[in-house]
Amino acid sequence: MSFNTDELEAPEWVNSNFLKEVLEYNGDLKNVTVKDYQISPATTLGDHFASIMFRANITFSAQDHPNESCSIIIKTLPVVDGIKKEILGNTEIDFFGTEIFMYSEVLNECAKILKNAGYHELLAAKMIYQSTEPHKVIAFEDLKKLEYFMFPRLIPNENDTAIIFSKLAQYHAATFKLATEGHKGFNRKGGIFNIGDFNVMTFFRDGFGYFKELVDTLPGFEEASEKLSKISFEKIVEKCKQSVNAPGSYNVLNHGDYHIKNMMFKGKNEVDVSEVVLVDFQICHWGSPAFDLVYMSAIIPPGMRAKAYRVYFDTFIDVLKKSDCKEPLPVFEQLLQDLKSYRQLDLFFLSTFTAMFCGDPKQMTEQMETLFEDSSPMKILYRQDNYLSYVNELLPVLLQEGVLDDLVNSD
Repeated sequence: MSFNTDELEAPEWVNSNFLKEVLEYNGDLKNVTVKDYQISPATTLGDHFASIMFRANITFSAQDHPNESCSIIIKTLPVVDGIKKEILGNTEIDFFGTEIFMYSEVLNECAKILKNAGYHELLAAKMIYQSTEPHKVIAFEDLKKLEYFMFPRLIPNENDTAIIFSKLAQYHAATFKLATEGHKGFNRKGGIFNIGDFNVMTFFRDGFGYFKELVDTLPGFEEASEKLSKISFEKIVEKCKQSVNAPGSYNVLNHGDYHIKNMMFKGKNEVDVSEVVLVDFQICHWGSPAFDLVYMSAIIPPGMRAKAYRVYFDTFIDVLKKSDCKEPLPVFEQLLQDLKSYRQLDLFFLSTFTAMFCGDPKQMTEQMETLFEDSSPMKILYRQDNYLSYVNELLPVLLQEGVLDDLVNSD
């Protein structure tokens, strides 16, 4: 198993004194003595980008607890110099401030709304510690100890898809209700299109180029290739950013990075998924729910998306009705309208994220940081059968609907 190089060794301040502070933070444990601890990487290569994460297995004693052990997840900023640290230091988004806000003031309230509406499954991990000084750091309960696991497949099946989109609907509905009740702090502009300069994230630009090269070789795609040749990377990014930052027909607090690696699952034999819990709320975004829906759809087979959107919306309305939401409820046609206005995002994600997320991870052994300097190892992902099936199914639809024409003709 490969790990991110900046997670092979924890920062020196992650020591017994820090762990004692974490365990005593919420007041449940007093007079903690850390007897022993082991620190290891909490994620594998490519699972995340905007932080470094460690698992701490701790043996300790405390008042009324003479011999205890626990496992926690520690999340903090990169400390190793490099492009990853540089990008995160130069963005206007407060990653940790946003996540602390979400866990401190939003997610618990969402969970209460969902519970009252009859949705009792865990929404997100429990935050057990947070601090911004002297280090930006958050600690969570270890979901693996609660029998959650990472997604067991490359491509979600119909059952997986229904569960994933239903969970998103539950979260969105709870934030919609909180907003109608005057909850503060939701007006955040996050998501990948607001992180910073896309020119630095060269693997996106190069990925769009690899996509064009691929389409140019596919028989029957001559018209699409000719139109794509007239669409610059700058143009598609700008159009996506405009759409994402425009008010939706109705708005929710989007997760902002809703993809398969920002979830953990429960299920029989760690294969048959029956429950999902959400993680990583660092780039939440106030806007149309179409953003999270299209983002997640990057790895959903195109033929399954219409049903997934219906499952999503039915669950969304069910939560709001059962939680006695006083505001007029959205209608499905509003969601469809927003999804239509986000079609250029479908093209952007097809040309970038779909290849990255649907490719065989065994083919991708590069550290994320190295892809900023040389993205050529990604090329192999654009030739895999999984990815080609998405292109063959979705690109003709986008062409027929005029998405490429709109981009070619836009100012």
